[in-house]
Amino acid sequence: MRELSVSTLLRYLKNKLDTDEKLQKISVSGEISNFHRHFSGHLYFTLKDEYAAISCVMFKSAASSLSFEPKNGDKVMVYANTSIFENTGALQLYVLRMEQKGAGDLFARYEQLKKRLTEEGKFDPSHKKTLSVRFPERVAVLVGEKSAAMSDIRITFQRRWPIASVDFYPVLVQGESAPQDIIRSLLKVDPLGYDAIILARGGGSFEDLFCFNDENLVNTIYDMKTFVITGIGHEQDFTLADFAADQRAATPTAAVELITPKIDDVKEEMNLLEGRLHKAVTDRLDYSRMNYDYLLERLTHYQKQLHSITVKIDADILRIRQGILYRIAKDKDQTDHLVSRMRSKADFRLNEQFYVYKRLNTLLEAYSAQNVLKRGFTLVLQEGHVVKDRASLKKEGFQVRFADGTIEAEERSTDGEGNEI
Repeated sequence: MRELSVSTLLRYLKNKLDTDEKLQKISVSGEISNFHRHFSGHLYFTLKDEYAAISCVMFKSAASSLSFEPKNGDKVMVYANTSIFENTGALQLYVLRMEQKGAGDLFARYEQLKKRLTEEGKFDPSHKKTLSVRFPERVAVLVGEKSAAMSDIRITFQRRWPIASVDFYPVLVQGESAPQDIIRSLLKVDPLGYDAIILARGGGSFEDLFCFNDENLVNTIYDMKTFVITGIGHEQDFTLADFAADQRAATPTAAVELITPKIDDVKEEMNLLEGRLHKAVTDRLDYSRMNYDYLLERLTHYQKQLHSITVKIDADILRIRQGILYRIAKDKDQTDHLVSRMRSKADFRLNEQFYVYKRLNTLLEAYSAQNVLKRGFTLVLQEGHVVKDRASLKKEGFQVRFADGTIEAEERSTDGEGNEI
């Protein structure tokens, strides 16, 4: 058996295809998916029907004659040659002309559902949440198990933000069972307190990504309490899950980049903040030190002023004290002099009054009742009162007071000869 190299085999197959008239300048109809216009002007896309798909390329020279702008979901008829791209061994059509046949059924379903969900407000920007933290600590990732997207996400986290705790939840990302599997995982992780949920898948054709256009999946994402970011396919791929999510990223890697800071940037920012803080503290200390020196100088100045004022106050107190003592001594001398004069006048007046008193007392004693009684007179008393005349004397008893005592007496009538009547 002859041994062939890969390039020899592919060259042989390419030659067979290129020379087979049944495979050259053929018309093929199908639906466009995975459409991409290269910056060179070449068009790359997949032409598919319900059961199969084939890669196509339309070079700039042929694409310049198109009368419409091809897009995913368009039904077209292409006039093309069949060949093999030797570098990859891929079978593909080299399109010479293309005619539009109408929108594909799959794309029509997509547009119809998108319109209805838009009218229901499922894509309303006012409903979308913002990531509540700048430095996420816990992130849940829903992605295909052992997929390139999972690997890209893990590598990107390790490169940008390795301090985050990242939990991977493998899900189906293609096929009829994928939407329900994704929904189950979303409902599972939503109440677990993650800072963000990443829903991701690598690139693929329009139909490969169609599971992310499921209405129930859109409604689930809309009702999520946790921030959800999608990274599905490539830049040109848009699914209804992207529109329902709080944020859409072009790729799985971009989704990580959008919700995480770059740790090197954070370190640089921290170093910058540390420098600013150090400068602020140093400046504050320098200012405080200058202010302290100024206040100390002012305090010394005030101490000197206080000492001067204290000396002046002590001198004023001494002067005022001496003045008060002098005034007190002076007033004491005047007071003593006045008191002496008043005492002299009082003694004179007292002596004068004493002589008057003695004279009056002598007269009083001379005319007192007791002295009169001593001279032989008597005093008649009745009921405690002095009887001044005969007519006032009552028949009852009365007293007769002598100088040496009092006797009880009563009235008796006598005749001229002294006989009692």
